[in-house]
Amino acid sequence: MRPIRIPEDEFPTLKGITELDPEVFDSFLATLKRATPALRPEEFAQGIKEGFQRPELLLPILGTLCALYRLKDAEGITSDEVANAVSSAAADALTGKQEILRERLKLMLECDASLGVTAKALDVMTEHEHVFCSARILSDIRPVFAATAESASAAVVVHNLQLGFYDGGTGKHREIYIALDSSDLQELKQVIVRSEKKNIALKSILKESNIPFLEA
Repeated sequence: MRPIRIPEDEFPTLKGITELDPEVFDSFLATLKRATPALRPEEFAQGIKEGFQRPELLLPILGTLCALYRLKDAEGITSDEVANAVSSAAADALTGKQEILRERLKLMLECDASLGVTAKALDVMTEHEHVFCSARILSDIRPVFAATAESASAAVVVHNLQLGFYDGGTGKHREIYIALDSSDLQELKQVIVRSEKKNIALKSILKESNIPFLEA
């Protein structure tokens, strides 16, 4: 595999992994193996944080592991190969603890049913050209001037739907504005209500098939 370049801000996390007491690491690894997968590392962390004696390291460790697992999956390589590459790249920053990092990364990256599913779930969820980020509706009154500009003959209410989205092609956050009237608001509301009903139905199908459902 090609050499791995490790960002400097990752070194404290890698060093933290090597500094965990053996008993603490063994307990963490056991918890990691039996943990329920989640859609995001933050949610995954909630299920395994109890009893972990370095809570400030939990999210950074999971974030690093998820990134390495996705690398492992994308390159089609083994946990051992990833662990070797990372520990070699971090050797200068780990002074004598390179082998500890290698062995611990290898063991954690083999947690396919928990960590692996979590690492890949968000990619599956967001692997689209445009991914929703945020929304708001800006409403205002606009006067209608007919005969003269001195006084308004009427007024209309205009709504602007602001959609923020992640552009998968450029990797940038973008926004689009869509003008709506009152009837458009009702139609949009009905579409959302219908989608919520379909969401419930699809979740029921998953439950009956015994496939774990990862919800945002």
